Amino acid sequence: MRAPYIPSEHAVKGLNAEPSAWIKRFCPLSLFSPNAKVLDMACGAGRNTKLLASFGNQVTSLDLDERCRPYIEVIPGATFMQADLEGAPWPFEDEVFDVIVVSFYLERSLFPHLVKSLKRGGYLIYETFMLPFEGFDGNRAKSPDFVLKPLELIDAFRDTLEVFAYEESLIEKGDCFQRFVARKPINGKNVPVILPKE
Repeated sequence: MRAPYIPSEHAVKGLNAEPSAWIKRFCPLSLFSPNAKVLDMACGAGRNTKLLASFGNQVTSLDLDERCRPYIEVIPGATFMQADLEGAPWPFEDEVFDVIVVSFYLERSLFPHLVKSLKRGGYLIYETFMLPFEGFDGNRAKSPDFVLKPLELIDAFRDTLEVFAYEESLIEKGDCFQRFVARKPINGKNVPVILPKE
């Protein structure tokens, strides 16, 4: 069982950080309708919220740490919401979003909620740590609770979302990342992702 979250200075350390390159890569594309309704989960000090809102989107920025609020509330088009995603019910049961962004946060029990809270044709943009490649052990995220297995995002969403982009990468520090962009089918159906045989 996962240990209770204790708010730290981590969330506000990203105050002057650059937005995620993966999210930045897909924002200018036609994934977002005009004035898209976007959810930025585990938003921290808003490094991605700033980018998402700069395109004219209406961004709900959610975090457990109430200290993030003042950093979000000064961003035009952004609204801060404090919520415990692991110890309380999903706060968006009756709400849907055009885009949901998850950057370096992993709670597997929320995967079905993410799909349910996407409108048809909506996009899920996800990135976080994965298990290190063989021969590397530099991940800052050491606990298996916070680290994806290879292909885990595809496996978790293959029957509910259409995967548009997927990446597993290693950086110089040894951190390994898994990233994807997927769309909720407009017709309510999905053709499962078929991976090539080895």
